[in-house]
Amino acid sequence: MPEVVERDDESEIIGTMGEAHEEELESMAKHESKEDRIFQKFKTKISLEPEQILRYGRGIAPLWISGENIPKEKDIPDCPCGAKRLFEFQVMPQLLNYLKADRLGRSVDWGVLAIFTCAESCKLGIGYTEEFVWKQDITDAA
Repeated sequence: MPEVVERDDESEIIGTMGEAHEEELESMAKHESKEDRIFQKFKTKISLEPEQILRYGRGIAPLWISGENIPKEKDIPDCPCGAKRLFEFQVMPQLLNYLKADRLGRSVDWGVLAIFTCAESCKLGIGYTEEFVWKQDITDAA
């Protein structure tokens, strides 16, 4: 049976492949991180409509591109009326292609822009209330 030896910041498997059980080898080959699973879910979902630039889903969870920088409930401020905010829609990174953002002369980039709106759909004053946007950047998941 191979033995895993850990040294500071690396792991090494000691032994021969003949000593490993087939299930263990398959498990090692299929090992993927949480980050990989989140990005794979994102890619699979958007492959159904690769040109979509908006995803609407009031009250559902956003489709995150990365496991990094996912907001907690406390990170989303309440609406000025005092109600909680809910996820309503997201702007997808595909919009950058249509904006030709790389021609703007400055960096404009995002993984997901998640827009959170008032759970009570309030209208303070002139009819519209400012929404809250959470920007999730693309990490090394590419």
